[in-house]
Amino acid sequence: MYEATKPQSQRLHQFLADMTRLVELSPAEDELLTQAQQLMAPLLTHDDWLHPELAQAHPHHPQLYLIYADPANRFSVVSLVSGPGQSTPIHDHTVWGLSGVLRGNQSCQPFSKMSDGRWVPAGFQIDMLPGHIEAVSPRIGDVHKVWNPLPDQACVCIEVYQGNIGETARHFYREDGSRHVFVQGYANSPGMPIAATTVQAPVAPVMAAPVVSSQATKLNALHPESVAVGVTTATPDHPFKLSTYPEVRQALLDKQEIALVDVREEQAYAQSHPLFAIQLPIGRIEADAWQRIPRRDTPLVVLDNGEGLSVRAAELFQRLGYSDIRILQNGLAGWAAAGGELFSDVNVPSKAFGEWVEAQRKTPSFSVQEVKALIDSGADMVLLDARPFDEYQHMSIPGAINVPGGELVLRARTLAPSATTRIVVNCAGRTRSIIGAQSLINAGIPNPVCALRNGTLGWQLAGLELTTKAQQTFGEYTEEDRKKTAASALALLFRAGVQRIDRQALQQMQADPSRTTYVLDVRLAQEYAQGHLPGAVNVPGGQLLYETDHYLAVRGARVVVYDSDGVRACMAASWLAQMGWESCVLKDALPEQFTETESPAPDLPGTVEPVQEVDPVTLKEWLANRSNLSMVIDVGSSSTYVKKHIPGAWWLLRSQMAQDFSRVHKANRYVLTCDDGRASRYAVAELRRLVRPGIEVYWLPGGNASWMAQGFSTQQGESYVASPRNDKYRRPYEGSDHMTEAMQAYLEWEHGLVEQLRKDGTHGFKVI
Repeated sequence: MYEATKPQSQRLHQFLADMTRLVELSPAEDELLTQAQQLMAPLLTHDDWLHPELAQAHPHHPQLYLIYADPANRFSVVSLVSGPGQSTPIHDHTVWGLSGVLRGNQSCQPFSKMSDGRWVPAGFQIDMLPGHIEAVSPRIGDVHKVWNPLPDQACVCIEVYQGNIGETARHFYREDGSRHVFVQGYANSPGMPIAATTVQAPVAPVMAAPVVSSQATKLNALHPESVAVGVTTATPDHPFKLSTYPEVRQALLDKQEIALVDVREEQAYAQSHPLFAIQLPIGRIEADAWQRIPRRDTPLVVLDNGEGLSVRAAELFQRLGYSDIRILQNGLAGWAAAGGELFSDVNVPSKAFGEWVEAQRKTPSFSVQEVKALIDSGADMVLLDARPFDEYQHMSIPGAINVPGGELVLRARTLAPSATTRIVVNCAGRTRSIIGAQSLINAGIPNPVCALRNGTLGWQLAGLELTTKAQQTFGEYTEEDRKKTAASALALLFRAGVQRIDRQALQQMQADPSRTTYVLDVRLAQEYAQGHLPGAVNVPGGQLLYETDHYLAVRGARVVVYDSDGVRACMAASWLAQMGWESCVLKDALPEQFTETESPAPDLPGTVEPVQEVDPVTLKEWLANRSNLSMVIDVGSSSTYVKKHIPGAWWLLRSQMAQDFSRVHKANRYVLTCDDGRASRYAVAELRRLVRPGIEVYWLPGGNASWMAQGFSTQQGESYVASPRNDKYRRPYEGSDHMTEAMQAYLEWEHGLVEQLRKDGTHGFKVI
């Protein structure tokens, strides 16, 4: 481990502590950069604190080393080492950052984009000497090229960036205007400790693991011009086969069944991932894999970003009975280095499809100003919010009626009985309003239809107020309207080339051991609860189309949908077919056959060793007994924990339990829980290995739901959060000090998905 006890190391320790306090204050970006520069200056006046292994030059390319990664992913500190004469491509950072010279000299040339798309030098060349610091950010200028001008000496720069810069999807540019995505990773070798763990920051830091598995992968990600045929890699130290980017791409193009599984937490996944990679974090594999990937011989390709999670996940999948498991060669960096396109955010296939539909069909949309003018003038119109009710209640446009996307076509005629009434569809951003409006148009609804451009985000950007806790929802549809709409939906189904099958054909599909078949009830949850077909899973149609990457984890699988009205299943299946799925509608699903009222019991694997259980009543007694201290550890969703958890419970990210358990208060007995108890059951064995002999570890069956079912009180807040909350993705505009700019940037990102789809080339979308 790097020496951190020498007096000179305290300079780094003090800087990290001060930097942590600064980011916790969340000042505006300009103020943050000013103060961070002042904190950084003393670090550059001494050249005795950086470990030699973090200052090694490579003979051909600059090297990036991770010095420190903030546990909450708020900032990272790195060293950029350039050998004599070495340079970077023209590149950006996408986040704020500071770069200061510790040794040698560095030259920097900013670039700007011309109207014809070319990148040209902008302003004067900046020549930096030891102690000089320069700032970058998308706000003040983010595209530049840097190089070491010295012929006989390496240059070492200390850099501080927002987030974890080695995991951030960035771009390099050629002067002709072309742009390429890369994730740089770090040059630290897998076995090399990155920094000492004794840094006295306000929150005890967790040093990030190296992000790439070989130097060749990192170099090729940053210098794609050096890639000839493929990416070189060391012989793997695990028994699993490797899959390359070309192999995965061909499987997608051939529409073979494949599950491309990203096993990182959602925050890291949302920064950068392949288009059809599903997110199944390592802490949820036992609880969710059999439901999401039901066929055990489904080809699985597991990936991470060099954190070492892929092998752990592959071993888990193997224990669960999966037989065709491969690991993506060189992970995310290898995908990018081989030419694969990387996407940010979540639910990207659906969001990209929405943008593709608008581009292909020219889906009509009105601006916020146009819709507001219609409302103010009392025009004959209805505004339909296509999101689920909980999202609608959180914030909505005044006067909007909640009609979840899968219900729009079925209920539109009743909600707008006059053919002259304009129907405006909105969501939070763009996807569901585009698909909702185009659904009405495709189904032949006679009314004039449009989407609200940019949804509630656009409404906020225009300075208009949203309302909370709205209650306006759709009512019953008429039988006459249903018949008209069912005929139109059936015609659309045939146009999309979707088959209608009977129960016998479905049984044959389900009996086919070579294919995965998902059977989904696309009605509302309350209808499903009143009765449904045995074994069917409920996914309302609108959310199915919006979250295909969650509900349909196996790309190339078959999807059978049904309803009770002849409309909703036809609409869902027609869209799924256009998204490249082999979809069918079950035509003889009759209400009298809906004999089940409970959701299918999840088929869960056994635990590696017996688990001791405790019921909620006994647990409550244990927690009240101060003479024999018991502690609850929640390994469920951090967002759910913050809203409501068992009083006194600690929250731990299961994938980081080994690192973070030391922060939990000591107890004689520990009880593991989560939202429903499924994932926590498998964490018992892990925790047993971390506690002293004689310490008891129990599991609460049913999790927090069983506790609350007893009427016991709960607590809210994050006082006992022991891990970074990176299991949930926060969009760039959520909690931003620059809300307007962040919202606008997010909408521009959505617009840009069409071009990314063209570059990717595997989407298989065919819009009718």
